[in-house]
Amino acid sequence: MIVVTGASGLLGGNMAMAARRRRVDFVAAYHRHAVHFPDTKGIAADLSDPRQIDAALSSLSPSWIVHCAAATDVDWCEDHPDEAQRINRDAPGFLAAWARVHEARFVFVSTDAVFDGRRGAYTETDAPSPVNVYGSTKWAGEQAVQKELRSALVVRTNIYGWNLQPKESLAEWILGRLEAGKNVPGFDDAVFTPILADDLCEILLDMMDRSMSGFYHVAGSEALTKFEFARRIARLFGHDPESVHPVKVASSGLRAPRPRNTALRSSKASRSLGRDMPDVGEGLQRFKADRDSGYVRELRSYRGA
Repeated sequence: MIVVTGASGLLGGNMAMAARRRRVDFVAAYHRHAVHFPDTKGIAADLSDPRQIDAALSSLSPSWIVHCAAATDVDWCEDHPDEAQRINRDAPGFLAAWARVHEARFVFVSTDAVFDGRRGAYTETDAPSPVNVYGSTKWAGEQAVQKELRSALVVRTNIYGWNLQPKESLAEWILGRLEAGKNVPGFDDAVFTPILADDLCEILLDMMDRSMSGFYHVAGSEALTKFEFARRIARLFGHDPESVHPVKVASSGLRAPRPRNTALRSSKASRSLGRDMPDVGEGLQRFKADRDSGYVRELRSYRGA
C-alpha cells in the first residue's frame, strides 16, 4: 500500500488516478481540501507537524510514501518564505524521518526550479543554485530528505495537466484563455521540458516497482519556450496560434525572479527504465484525450465538500 500526499492537488490527484488504474492500494492524504476516491481511505493532516504525521500514518504501515504535496505558487512563496519553508522543506524532512523509522520507502517530487536557468540541459550531477524562494525551499527539502533517508527517491520535474481542484496548471490556463477568445502571452525567453502529470505518475510507479533510489530527472524529452508550448496547445485544440503572442519574463510583472532555462536531461531515468521520455506532442495529445475521454470529469468528481 502507498500513501499519496497532496492528493487534492495537480500531481497528487493524478498520482491517485494512476494508482487506481493499476489497482495499487493507496491512501489519499490531504490538508485542507478533502478528496474522496472510491474504496480508498482519505486522511487529513498538516504534514509540517510530526505529531500529525505519526497520528495519520502509524496505523497504515505503507510500503511507500509518495510526497506530492508542496507550495508551488512561486510568487506566494516569495511573499511567504517562512510558510514556504515549513511546507517545502520541513514537511518532506519529517515524512522521510517517519519513513526511516517505520521502514517505508519514500518518493520526494522536486522541481527544475532548483537550478538558476543560466544554461539548461541540467543533469543530476549539476549543482543547484535557485534564484527564488520556491526553488530554495524545494532544494532545502531535497537536502532534508537525503539527511533523513539516504535511500529516498528524489525526482526533479516540471509538470502540466488537469487539476482536481478549481485552479489551473499552465496548460489549463492557456487553453482557458484561448477558449474564451482571449490573447495568450507566452514567454519566449523561458525554456523548460514539460511533462504531463499522467505520464510522470506512471513513470513514478515504474520507478517504485524497481525500488529505485537517489536523484533522477524525469521530464519531457523536448525543450521549448513557453511561447511555443502555448502555440502548440492552440494548434492542437483548433485555435489560431497567432492568438499567442511573445512576451519577455522581465516585462511580466511577476514578483519572484524566474530562471530562464531550466531544461532537464532525463537520460539517467531513460536508461534505468529502458524507455524514452514522452515528447511535447505525445504529452499534449494525451492531455486532450484526457478531456475527450471523460478522465477529467472523473478526476474532479472525487473532489470533497
